Amino acid sequence: MTHLTAEPLHHADKAARRHQKHAAKLREDAERQPRSLERWRILMDVVDEGRRVVDMADHKARYALVVMGALNAAVFVILSRAHLVSGLPNWLKPWLIGGLVVYGGLSCLFVYHAIDCLRPRWLQDSAPPAPVGRPEPGGLLYWESIGKYDLAAYRRAWNNARMDQLNGEVVIISHHLSLLIERKYRALARLYRGLAILVVLAALQLLVYAGLALAA
Repeated sequence: MTHLTAEPLHHADKAARRHQKHAAKLREDAERQPRSLERWRILMDVVDEGRRVVDMADHKARYALVVMGALNAAVFVILSRAHLVSGLPNWLKPWLIGGLVVYGGLSCLFVYHAIDCLRPRWLQDSAPPAPVGRPEPGGLLYWESIGKYDLAAYRRAWNNARMDQLNGEVVIISHHLSLLIERKYRALARLYRGLAILVVLAALQLLVYAGLALAA
């Protein structure tokens, strides 16, 4: 009976020790610093995600330009109806002309914001000095610096490249992308606020001209 009772207890102790060792291993793996290759993969995922966000911002800016073009086309069609313009009451003409001037000025301003969102930006000269004991970034990964090498020098730079140097360059690229995204979305926010204002102004003008057309 004693042997039968001790056997399950022995197996239970072994299972508990295995569980503790497994939990300790998981805790150690969760708390350790990532290895060079793991850090590279994580950073490249961050860079890829940043590039997708940049593309999304550019698509949003282009879509805003399409909507703005449709609004401007509608306003132009109304203005081309000369008989409606000539039939406006004298007291109303200055208001509508002023509204058109404001509309045109805002359109130019928000096209500028769209250009600011879409324009290319450069990474060069944005890298801080490397910490003591770390290699300086060689510009092996970002295209603004790659073009400064001739082919032989670029091959030599890659032959001498270290993993911590490459990881440092991906950190620079990731940080640059974050600044780029911030600037793009700041310009995009101004663009869409302006687009909302243009929609209101265009709607008011269309309502006025539609009312005049019905009254004629």
